[in-house]
Amino acid sequence: METLIIRTEKEKLSALKTFLEEMNITFEIKKPKVKKEDRPYDPMFVKKILDTENEKTIRVNPAKIWESIL
Repeated sequence: METLIIRTEKEKLSALKTFLEEMNITFEIKKPKVKKEDRPYDPMFVKKILDTENEKTIRVNPAKIWESIL
């Protein structure tokens, strides 16, 4: 058995998968590992933001800001 590594764009991946399946060639797809410096946000910050989804919110009318707040 030989190993072939192919790097391709996402648009071409489905066609390549179809071809390999038609040829009865086994394959596996591995996503590249994301380095910490490639992540734009701190994971703790993202978790905090996602946790606020179920919290109570107040909708503010920009035309009547003070009435909306009070």
